[in-house]
Amino acid sequence: MSPFVSCYLQRQNKMDRGIWGLIGPLIGVAIIILIISWRLLKRRYKLNSSQEVDCIITFSASKELVTKEPLSKEIPIKEIYAATNSLNDLNFIGQGIAGKVYKGVLSNGWRVAVKHIIKDGYAETFVREVTSLSHVRHPNLVALRGYCEEEDQCFLVYELCSKGNLSEWLFGKDKILSWIQRLEIAIGSARGLWFLHTYPEGCIVHRDIKPANILLDEDLEAKLSDFGLSKVMDLGVSHVSSEVRGTFGYVDPEYRHNHHVNAAGDVYSFGIVLLQILSGKRVINLNVRKPLPLDKMAKLLTQGGDISEFADPRLNGEYSMEAFEIVLMLALSCTGHKQQRPSMENVVTRC
Repeated sequence: MSPFVSCYLQRQNKMDRGIWGLIGPLIGVAIIILIISWRLLKRRYKLNSSQEVDCIITFSASKELVTKEPLSKEIPIKEIYAATNSLNDLNFIGQGIAGKVYKGVLSNGWRVAVKHIIKDGYAETFVREVTSLSHVRHPNLVALRGYCEEEDQCFLVYELCSKGNLSEWLFGKDKILSWIQRLEIAIGSARGLWFLHTYPEGCIVHRDIKPANILLDEDLEAKLSDFGLSKVMDLGVSHVSSEVRGTFGYVDPEYRHNHHVNAAGDVYSFGIVLLQILSGKRVINLNVRKPLPLDKMAKLLTQGGDISEFADPRLNGEYSMEAFEIVLMLALSCTGHKQQRPSMENVVTRC
């Protein structure tokens, strides 16, 4: 128990005895509730105001969760191993930068995806994921069901999105998305980002929006995932400074230049993803003599070319050309200069 908590409890006990002895149980209970509420609010305010930079790890993620009144819960490591059959290879479903991911079933029947993180070098990823997701819920964000923190390893437990990720559907050989399905995935992803950028306690910048981090549930509803690079900006703050992080091809060029993290960087990344949803193409085609970034390729076709050439051949022409052009121009506006980019709210209304 920390000195602060110990001191607080001692003072609280003394106050309780005095109140109970003088003015009776009902007034004493009321005062206790008021004092605890005031301290919790004060503690939350101090925590939130310190998060404009990199979520520096000076304490365990478990303690931070308590102060944020999380929706997710701490899960015993025994249940983690029981759910995944001791991280059996048969339950392996993916590999991320921070660790392997396994599917499993918790004791309450929830089907989950468990990310196994080795703390050496990736403790920051664990803290960021927990602080970003433990206290938020939205239909277009993957739900963090719980977490487990041990001395040398930790686990993040998410809802299981059974249809995989958008990258598998756009670039895989055995999966095809219709025009309507692509639009619904784009709108769902945009809604998730809009929610993050307008979160009441401060703008949450994802910093790694790409098809691999857009998961799809049984109904192909999009859910943003992987918050290991996310940053929280205090209300009224225009940006925070940081080293350049993200995935090649999706990182805002202006961010690479000035190291300013803000919502506009996510808008740029979303624009690139939207171009991929339309075209089914990789960020850069390395199989040609002069590789051209996807946004420049699309822009050239809008300047006197045939924009239908940009459409994914697997659509077989089964889409509205008018709607295709509208979405294409929207995507290019997202990848334009920062001052000209729409907010995610505008993107949602225009999709």
